[in-house]
Amino acid sequence: MRRLRLIQDSLWPLGLGAVAFAAITSVASAGGFDIHEQSTVFLGSTSAGVAAGGSIGSMYWNPAATAQFSGLNTESSYTLVLPSADVTVTGISPGLPVIPPGTPGSTSGDVGIDAVTSAGYGTYQVSRDLWVGMGINSPFGLATKPDNTDYFGRVLGVTTKLITVNANPTIAYKIAPGITVGAGIQIEWARAKLQFGTGLSPAPIAQFKGTDWAVGATAGILLEPAAGTSIGLGYRSGLSHEFKGRLTATGLGANADGFVELPELVTLSIRQAVTPVTRLMGTVEWTNWSRFDKLSLKSLGLVPVIGGDALDVPANWSDGWFFSVGGEYDYSPVLTLRAGVAYELSPEDDATKRFPTIPDNNRVWASIGASYKYSEATTLDVGYSHIFVQDGAFERGTVLDPSVVVSGTIENASADLISVGMRTRW
Repeated sequence: MRRLRLIQDSLWPLGLGAVAFAAITSVASAGGFDIHEQSTVFLGSTSAGVAAGGSIGSMYWNPAATAQFSGLNTESSYTLVLPSADVTVTGISPGLPVIPPGTPGSTSGDVGIDAVTSAGYGTYQVSRDLWVGMGINSPFGLATKPDNTDYFGRVLGVTTKLITVNANPTIAYKIAPGITVGAGIQIEWARAKLQFGTGLSPAPIAQFKGTDWAVGATAGILLEPAAGTSIGLGYRSGLSHEFKGRLTATGLGANADGFVELPELVTLSIRQAVTPVTRLMGTVEWTNWSRFDKLSLKSLGLVPVIGGDALDVPANWSDGWFFSVGGEYDYSPVLTLRAGVAYELSPEDDATKRFPTIPDNNRVWASIGASYKYSEATTLDVGYSHIFVQDGAFERGTVLDPSVVVSGTIENASADLISVGMRTRW
């Protein structure tokens, strides 16, 4: 059964009188659990060219892109995420090293949760060479829950949720013709929830819930060496969250801390005009997921049902890579069409690194999009992406006892992304 979550927030960026909106996503739709759909415009090109400008949404990846347009500009994007994945447990060792196909309790049903995410941006030109801006986003997000919460994989996780809201004020300065530099601050609020079975059904479910704030930075450069050519390089720093919350089970509970390291992001993009009405774009992106070596929970008081006051859930992820190419075509003075494809290398590149609660593997993206210039001040955007996720195996120790290993497969994983947006020049 699918569940829909929509949470909206609004901002008057830097007192400029422009409203930007941000929603909290409920499921990751990129490798690991970072979120690519930060702009409807770039969803249509599968993130090709994201750090090289084209819309002010580019400032998410490269704060130097804050300085693209004169005056006051805003952009908002809203994306419906429709994910799905099926988990099958094929063995539990020791005890049940082989579980025959079709055994009751061996399958999860769909673990995906439908969601809406959004992003908002505002920029303002202060002087000839100086711009300021604000972005409100959800850079990371995750929510999964199996239809069958009593399946054998419950000892690896039942409900898993991570919600983030990130405020990113930026500044950009044109230091010379064709050279713009930018920087920004990230202020991120996050909420985490982790549920896991303490044994096979009907054993109880333990739960941790907590919230935290973290601070980071962004930086970038935008080069325009010739008319029609732009090259952007952007950086978003990693964030360290120490969640303050509670760990509970069987009616008992205690204050607890949860620790997670979120990765740096480096994006290199190019945008090249090949005719007056056609542009080609490309992006290479590196995500430092090797920071995410484990998820740690530390209780500040003994919780007898879990047999101790500290838990470490290993991850040991590899770095993620994303490669995309795309193009834009001005069909008419008011209609622009775009399309793109991408290939993504997942940080979960081994069965021992793959979580059934984060059903990820290498991905292929295919996207289309369009923009309609409704007036001189307003442009409407639409985009659609389908994500094909490779099937993968998992082999993980249970949360409470790593010596008990649960193995199985994640199959039929995919996602459809449907996005609408609006850009306004005030």
